Amino acid sequence: MSIQVKSLDYAYDHKKVLHNINLTFEKGKFYGILGPNGSGKTTLIKLLTGLLDHQQGEIILNKKKMNTIPRKALAKQIAYVPQMFNVKNAFLVKDIILMGRHPYIKRMHSPSLEDYKKVEEAIAETNIEPLKDRFINELSGGETQRVIIARALAQDTEIIILDEPISQLDIHFQYEIIKFLKKLCYEKNKTIIASLHDIGVALNYCEEVVMLKEGSIKAQGKTKDIITQKTIEETYGLKVNMIYSNHYHYIGW
Repeated sequence: MSIQVKSLDYAYDHKKVLHNINLTFEKGKFYGILGPNGSGKTTLIKLLTGLLDHQQGEIILNKKKMNTIPRKALAKQIAYVPQMFNVKNAFLVKDIILMGRHPYIKRMHSPSLEDYKKVEEAIAETNIEPLKDRFINELSGGETQRVIIARALAQDTEIIILDEPISQLDIHFQYEIIKFLKKLCYEKNKTIIASLHDIGVALNYCEEVVMLKEGSIKAQGKTKDIITQKTIEETYGLKVNMIYSNHYHYIGW
């Protein structure tokens, strides 16, 4: 399953924030969307998930125009992990994860044994068994993010799209989550698309990246080819040093 973006434009109140975006996301790869604040990352993520209706151009999901796919059918193909997850009610963690099964539960029906099985599998994969009977509003930021990723896993889609999944987390949780996302690509052949603020994380974990600046694509392609001192300076206005040591890339300025 792939996503193709063709000649995509988007504007808020007649102010264009994305210009002529052309991209292809292939199955089983980890993609990073990079760029400074205001470059259009979150808008692109919301368009790719169908949360925003595109105004010009096309988004093709598995050879079908996204805006022709019913909402429930789309939710069986793409799961979304937002940057911030706020709930007013005190839901149990296991009930939050069960919400990921919504596309599969018929109206006026209870969850099936298969639904509960998928929830338990997601809990096990994200290692949150000790959290499942706690209330979501009692958890730390890192714990909450793991729960929302578990909900996306329970949704059982081929594509998971995440908006800044590690930006609010401590370093320990950042690398725990990013390594888990990488594992999903290799072991489950899932397509992961994540907007990221950390260039170093993208350089070390993403197979391909898209660099945005002022709503346009500055560069795209294989990560090691695209993230260079030159493209970082052109995109972010930063002069950096890049060091490779012990199989890891470091960026300093």
